[in-house]
Amino acid sequence: MMRASLISGLLACAAPMAMAVEVGMSEYKFASELAADGFEAFGTGGSGNTVFGMTNRSDIYLCFLLDSPTDQSTRQAALLTELDGENEDRSVPNIPVVCVMTQ
Repeated sequence: MMRASLISGLLACAAPMAMAVEVGMSEYKFASELAADGFEAFGTGGSGNTVFGMTNRSDIYLCFLLDSPTDQSTRQAALLTELDGENEDRSVPNIPVVCVMTQ
């Protein structure tokens, strides 16, 4: 019983300390910028809606799609036209991927 009380007391003290950690701020970067700076991609398994992560062994970024429904439709229409053998223009909007630094 005393052991459970001690554990409960420690957890109660730890909770405010965990909440006191401030989240830092940083600018997001495009995956292409990080690749140009020597970062390497690693798999994330899609957790948290990530596409992949990038690291330089000291910094870690998680990367997400930053796409629009209009660009998705344009790409889909071009690819469906290609399947029909009627596509003359292979130009489609790039898929932007932005990466956010983790702490």
